[in-house]
Amino acid sequence: MEPLLTVKDLKKIYGKGCAQCLGQHPPAVDDNRCPECGSIIACTDVNFTVFPGEVLGIAGESGSGKSTILNCINLSLPVSSGGIYFRHLQKGRKNILEADAQARRLLQNIHFGIVYQNPLLGLNFHVSGEGNVAERMLVADARHFGSIQKKVHQLFDKVELPPSRFKDLPKSYSGGMQQRVQIAKALINEPSLILLDEPTGGLDVSVQARILDLIRSISRELNVAMIMVSHDLQVIRLLCKRIIVMKHGRIVETGLTDRVIEDPREAYTQTLVHSAIQ
Repeated sequence: MEPLLTVKDLKKIYGKGCAQCLGQHPPAVDDNRCPECGSIIACTDVNFTVFPGEVLGIAGESGSGKSTILNCINLSLPVSSGGIYFRHLQKGRKNILEADAQARRLLQNIHFGIVYQNPLLGLNFHVSGEGNVAERMLVADARHFGSIQKKVHQLFDKVELPPSRFKDLPKSYSGGMQQRVQIAKALINEPSLILLDEPTGGLDVSVQARILDLIRSISRELNVAMIMVSHDLQVIRLLCKRIIVMKHGRIVETGLTDRVIEDPREAYTQTLVHSAIQ
């Protein structure tokens, strides 16, 4: 099977950079800061593929580069170097980072969907829940009001948002409801890839469980590929067949999720697993 997404040598540096941190394979250090110029290495030497229908997990502590990778893929963050290749842009032969503005909008609004940990990043709090999702269809050039409303309501039913709340502003929703609206917004244009950035972070345990069940059912029913970023290995294990473990912007271990969690080979992964089961 051909991959849906391929990430090659992705690098994101905050700062002026230098030959050491901007070069190929900068040496590993004890934090994200380049010892030569002081620039922050958000991520470097990042390579992976995602296949159609697959759910890939990216784990690591805060500052490990997980969210940076998602934002680079979503074209909302400029990169320092590297390539991202997506099947729906010239059959995966063209680096989407070099795409023109029109192609980038098409990728962001049609082929990708994203759910943020902080709903303020993913929702317009001055527009109703219904309006937030419908707006994304308008960006994709949908124009028939009746068809838009019908599709939005069908999707709200799938994510279990009660009809009585469709026209309410997101600020009146609970945290779990805000995430459900974000998920509906991410799905409305039937994307090939969903990016999930700590979608259950900060939610109560019972609400987390319902959101995770929803994500898992969507993955099964729609066979949509997903990248799930989380510091919680139990969340990754529940949803993801493969896992990437990040530390200081670098991939330190990767493999089948059960293997990595049950038999971690790297000391850092062992620490993460030990922390998760305490």
